[in-house]
Amino acid sequence: MSVQRLISVIDDDHAVRNGLSNLLRSAGYEAIDFASAEDFLKYYAVHGVDCVILDVRLKGISGLELLARLVKSRSAPPVIVISGHGGEQMCASALDTGALAFLRKPIDVDTLLECIRLIVTKSGGRHES
Repeated sequence: MSVQRLISVIDDDHAVRNGLSNLLRSAGYEAIDFASAEDFLKYYAVHGVDCVILDVRLKGISGLELLARLVKSRSAPPVIVISGHGGEQMCASALDTGALAFLRKPIDVDTLLECIRLIVTKSGGRHES
């Protein structure tokens, strides 16, 4: 029996969070979503996750700031950055900071699921801070 991988969705848009979480569950992943980086950090400090889908524009701590914090942790989870407003410069900044992928909204579902499949295949399991 395979272990369900926990994917966190962090986006301040409820519809995006809900849609991505439902998609992930239908693809066989465990999903948990957060409206802010701050809420995610509280959860992550205790539980860890296998992968993060992270919007760039968040209230409070921005997506890129959260990405930088995660990358500095000793066991950072893989991060896929998403944005409805991102140009080439934002994409380059996210990838340079440590994101494994940058996807523009509206998100191509097949591309997202392939990115996640590759990430969880490479990673051994739950990443804790």
